[in-house]
Parts: sequence; C-alpha cells; structure tokens
Amino acid sequence: MARSRDQVAVHLDAHELGPVRVIGTLTRERSGSKSVISFAYDPTWVAANDSFSLDPSLPLYEGEQYPSTMPGVFTDAAPDRWGRTLLERREAVAARREGRRQRQLDDWDFLVGVNDQTRMGALRFARMSDGVFLDNEPITVPPSARLRDLEYWAGELEKGLPQTTSDEERWIAMLIAPGSSLGGARPKASFADDEGALWLAKFPSREDRHDVGSWEYVVTRLARDAGIDVPETRVMRLGSIYHTYSARRFDRLGVNRRLYASAMTLVGKRDGEDASYLDIAQAIVNAADPTGIADDLKQLFRRVVFNVLTSNRDDHLRNHGFLRTKRGWRLAPAFDVNPSPDKLEHSLALNDTLRAPDLAVVGETAPYYRLSGAQASQVADEVRVAVGRWASIAREAGIPGDELEGLAPAFEIASRAG
Repeated sequence: MARSRDQVAVHLDAHELGPVRVIGTLTRERSGSKSVISFAYDPTWVAANDSFSLDPSLPLYEGEQYPSTMPGVFTDAAPDRWGRTLLERREAVAARREGRRQRQLDDWDFLVGVNDQTRMGALRFARMSDGVFLDNEPITVPPSARLRDLEYWAGELEKGLPQTTSDEERWIAMLIAPGSSLGGARPKASFADDEGALWLAKFPSREDRHDVGSWEYVVTRLARDAGIDVPETRVMRLGSIYHTYSARRFDRLGVNRRLYASAMTLVGKRDGEDASYLDIAQAIVNAADPTGIADDLKQLFRRVVFNVLTSNRDDHLRNHGFLRTKRGWRLAPAFDVNPSPDKLEHSLALNDTLRAPDLAVVGETAPYYRLSGAQASQVADEVRVAVGRWASIAREAGIPGDELEGLAPAFEIASRAG
C-alpha cells in the first residue's frame, strides 16, 4: 500500500505578538485512503517566554502530537463551504484537462490550497524545502473597482453550468485567490479598498428570496447601536437585483495580520456537537486576557440578548471568534448577524439545554457572565431600545415595504418586550 508524507512549517505572523516566527511543523501521513495528522511545536517556540498553546487540543510541549482530527486553529485558517467549493471546482477542471480522475480533497488539501495573502488570521504555511509560503502569489487581491466582475463570476459559478471548460477555468481563476480563503456558504471574496485595507464582500446568492445583503447591513448597524463591537460595513448595489454586503476584515490591522480562533476551537467542540453560550463564557474565563474578562463576558451577554431580539439564530460556534493579544484571547467583533425568523431555535443553547428564543432564560444566566440582575436588565434595556428602531433603519437602507413586512416576525420579541 502506497504511503506518502506531506509537511509544512507553521509560521506565526502577527505584528502585535512579535516578529514572524516558525512555531511548529504540521504533517500529514497517508496510507491508502487513510490520513493521520500530527503537529509538533518548534523547540524555540516552546522555550520562548511569550509562547502559548495554539489550540486546547495542542498543549505546549515538545514532541509530536496526534490529534484525532485537524486541530481547530488550523481549520479556522482553512476555507468553509464557499472556499471549498472553489477548490473542488479547480481540482475538477484540472483533472479534466489532465485526463485523470478527480482527487477527493481532504482537510489538508483545503488548508494548503488557500491563497496566502487572503488567508484568515495570522498563521502562514511554508514549504519545508525552502521556506517559501504556500500559494504566495503577488497582487492577488482585487480592488473594489473589480467587485462587479467578481459578483458576476461568482453568480455564474454558483449556477454550476459553464458553457465550456475554458469558461469554468476563467471563472475559477477570477475567484480562487480572493475567495478560497473564506468561511461560510455564501459566494464571497476579499478585496482591497483605496488605502489597501482588506475587506470581505458577500455577494447575492441564487438561493436568496430577499435582499440578504441589505438585511445583514441593517442588523449589523443595529448591533453597533446596541453597544456591540462590529467591523466597519458597507452595502452596495452592483449587477444583481439584491445588494452586496461588505465588511472590513477584523483579522487585519492595516497590512498586519491578527491571530484568529473560532469559538469552536477555544471551546474544544467539533461540528455537530451540542454547545451553549455558557461554553463560550467559560472559554473567556479560561483563556482570555485577564484584563478583559469582565468586559468580554458583558459583551457576550449583550450579544446573546441581541441575537434573541433579532432572530439571529444561525449563531453556531463558528460564528463567534477571538483575536489573540499578548495577554490572551479577546472576543472578536461580531459577524454574520442575519435575521432568520423561520428557524425556531438558536444553534447554541441559551443556558445548558434550552435553544428556544426566550429573554427570561437569558436573564437567568446573568451570573455566568458575572453580571448582577440589575446589570443584566440594563444591558437588555439598551439592546431593546436599539433593536426597536429596526424598521426605520431598514427604510433608511432602502429596503422596500414588502420586505419590511416579510421580515417583521424576526423582531417580534423585541416589539413584545418593548
């Protein structure tokens, strides 16, 4: 049975955490259809006085470690559904062109296939032979002026019906660098603004039945008004009847990268496992910058209240994240806040078990966020006032009356509470 071994050097490139350093080696060993992933910290990283464990599943010690699956912190640096779709389509086109069977890509292939310039977070992966970063092509991030083209090509690719192989190759070539690194299911791409800052554009999908981009813009604005940390956002009409939503990448500070980990990683869960907001609260207590624990717990409680009041129920662990500072992890800005009133329950339990939207249940969990009853009530009141303006904010954003009526059920709890 054929055996193979692939290795990459893992670099940490986060300006606020020090100079670029090799922190370990990631290895895949294959035997037939089976793969084994291992990771070893570099001895210089283990010995450094500012080192830390990358992932709860990877304790900080020398020697090879064999996690049962790809560690979460590396999964966070790899694409999700849209990016994986692009990489799979690229492999399919290459297989047809080369007259061979299409390879089934695995977690390793997705991780190393991502464009280095737009990869999420501050982990970078280099060849062991010469230290060159993988897929480090220059000038791959398109300017905002190309967004209309990118939206068009994303739409064509999503249809899945290219007229010719050359058409599909052209579409993938346009989208693979700016889009393959990104999470989530919607068509999307990174782009650079006039100052060179990275932004994320989320294009309309052929599955949309309302203006999803405009509603995400509205709900993100409500979140900001409610005291929730969110990135700078824009909404624009390009070639579709619906709008493209864009947000400044919070894993970048200017040209510098920031180390990112999802709540899934810090909580130590896997996709499909039960989890709750209390798990995230405990992760804050366990791993956060000690000077920010109180603020982050209060901020998380504010987000739970907000998600209930806006029917943001696709609130799974990958839709919450953290950024690393020298002293520990801090909550990342909120993202992917979308009303989904047709979904009856939250992805995360509000307490240990209950997922049905209920402000009373949220209030009972206040002690887990180190809040008194009075403090929790004040936060809830502040969020309720902000969300109560949803209709006027939506009108300001140009959302038509029929969509206001159609999405009104998303804000029913806020209306009743007010």
